[in-house]
Amino acid sequence: MASNWTVCGVCDFRNIQKSSVVWCSECDEGLCDECKEHHGAVKSSRNHNVIPVTEYQKLPLNVLKITQTCQKHKEQYQTFCKKHDCPCCRRCVIETHNECKDLTAIDDMVHNIKSSNAFLEIQTQLSEMLENIQTLRNDRRKNLKCLQEQRDKIALDIKQTRKMLNDYLDEIQDNLIEELYNTEENESKKINQLLSTIEKNERQITDLKVNFTNIQQHASDIQAFLALKHIGKEVSDKEEFILSVLKSEEMEIKTLYSVADKEIQNIGKYLGSVGFESNPSSVVITGNKSQQAQMTVPIAISKCIDTIELRNKREMNMASGIIRGCAIIPNGKMMFSYQDHKKVTAFNSNGTYIFEVTMDTSACDIAYIEAENIIAVTSGYSKMSINMINIIDLNSRKMKRSIRVSSCPYGIAVRNDTLVFCEEGKGIQEIQLKNDSKKTLVSHCLPIFSYIAVNGDRLYFTNKDENSLTCCDIRGNLEWKLKDIQDLKYPQGISIDSNGNLYVACVKSHSVVLISNDGKRYRTILTAIDGLSSPRALHIERKSNSLLVANERKYAFLYDIE
Repeated sequence: MASNWTVCGVCDFRNIQKSSVVWCSECDEGLCDECKEHHGAVKSSRNHNVIPVTEYQKLPLNVLKITQTCQKHKEQYQTFCKKHDCPCCRRCVIETHNECKDLTAIDDMVHNIKSSNAFLEIQTQLSEMLENIQTLRNDRRKNLKCLQEQRDKIALDIKQTRKMLNDYLDEIQDNLIEELYNTEENESKKINQLLSTIEKNERQITDLKVNFTNIQQHASDIQAFLALKHIGKEVSDKEEFILSVLKSEEMEIKTLYSVADKEIQNIGKYLGSVGFESNPSSVVITGNKSQQAQMTVPIAISKCIDTIELRNKREMNMASGIIRGCAIIPNGKMMFSYQDHKKVTAFNSNGTYIFEVTMDTSACDIAYIEAENIIAVTSGYSKMSINMINIIDLNSRKMKRSIRVSSCPYGIAVRNDTLVFCEEGKGIQEIQLKNDSKKTLVSHCLPIFSYIAVNGDRLYFTNKDENSLTCCDIRGNLEWKLKDIQDLKYPQGISIDSNGNLYVACVKSHSVVLISNDGKRYRTILTAIDGLSSPRALHIERKSNSLLVANERKYAFLYDIE
């Protein structure tokens, strides 16, 4: 434990008992008024920062227990062993860690720890979690009030219905009211139990935030550093609790209802019945990273984009032509569409040529429909003004049929048994494969060469004129929009990995930008250094976690996502 902060360390060494009034974290001891003056005058300590003991004692007990001196050898910590995750003094290194390779000066480890990304991220997470737990609490309280209001309304309806009947129904009415109250009481009890747990965790998170603030303001750098891992684990546990509550049945919205007996006019056995039903929660909580975006439950948990790496599996020298679309199908084969040659070409997983199918129109983007083993190819920009989606059967390797559309179609994706595509000047359209019926999902004046990806009920589409990526739901409601960020220049092909993260091919920045599914975080994961030159086509095969990127001309690259 750190030196006794209640007594002056200097006086205690001289066997004099004096209460400390300030604490010096660098000396790791308290000082009385007299020693405080000497401490501020001595050259070796005059630049030390001291704080009132009353402020220092606000630190959590587990932080107060942290000492800056090795308890075994009574020497100052000098290094940090990453292998054993512990601080070491000079003698510790000699006796215990002499074979450890990853030793770092502890001054380097704790330098600017309070302004580090890890420290600030925990601070942000604590604030967001507190906001989220309060949102859960408010939602449950609102549901309680709603239940009570519905209970009262239904009770009134029952009583009004009962007035039309004779006194014979008094007993039936009373039984039904009792059932209503019992039902409401049982469901309210469940909600109150969950609310009690939520409020308990809210208090714990509030305490964590207060402790974290005190650590940030008053703890030494080494104390902050060593306490960070412990607090991070507690933060992780609380995040798991919030997510578990959101996914649990207890978060379903409870609604009371009553059903009148059809035989009521004949004075049947029952006046009616009461009960409750559950609907999906409408709670919206804030995300756990920077920028402004929200997640609506159920939440898709996205793997942190900072941990994603690409391993170059293969580089392929393609035939001449302008590549506008590409796709990896589950057997590992790769498909490429050539705008100028009006064809789709298939390659084996090792990059060798298999076959090609020519069309009457130019070829733009590709979407694979696994259930029928077919691909849909949009015509895109065509001098012949033939606007259609061509369906190719991969079993027969022949054109199966064509679907006419009113304007030029570009990016295309599959959603269940429908095709979703970008139509120039009109927006996002949906076509049923069974009967070719068409409807508009998003009315938006999209420019040429807009591409789209679909994940559940969310649509993501690019706009080269705005240098933007837009996310909306299947009804066209805007979720978020990312615009004019670094390297998102002339965005084209887009695809989604198994964690819900987005990959966008950017022509003018010669790069691929990786974006989290909530639009909050992004980073450039491939650049011209990796061989990219005006990449337009991009596709991810989620089962194998493979990424295929094609330059506009000549080269394509296959990566494993790790």
